[in-house]
Amino acid sequence: MDFKNLSVFDAASRNMQYLTAKQKVIAENIANVNTPGYLARAVAEPSSDAGYFSSVALKTTNPRHIALHSDNDVRVYTPNPSAALTIDGNGVILEEQMNQASKASSEYKKTITILNKYKTLLQTASTKISV
Repeated sequence: MDFKNLSVFDAASRNMQYLTAKQKVIAENIANVNTPGYLARAVAEPSSDAGYFSSVALKTTNPRHIALHSDNDVRVYTPNPSAALTIDGNGVILEEQMNQASKASSEYKKTITILNKYKTLLQTASTKISV
């Protein structure tokens, strides 16, 4: 049975791509916690009504403002800092990034669990019952 054409698997796959990109950006933020002038970046959440993202192309004036992170329409941006910058201009709050990393990891694991349960349900339903 080909599961790739089912909408639940397509949605789960796109969610996992989003969470992977989010974890990568968080790791980059944590790696640059001591880099002068570095501002924490974030991944834009997918729109729920138009699929993952609409096909509207954004004009970029600076690659640090809005960037296309990958070919999966996952957009990475630099939000306004929520707290004061350090003396050297760094805007990464390590505790906040670690909290976001933990949440992203939990969401990823939850998606995998749901995906595996749904796959098992479909495999069970598609088996022949012999009487």
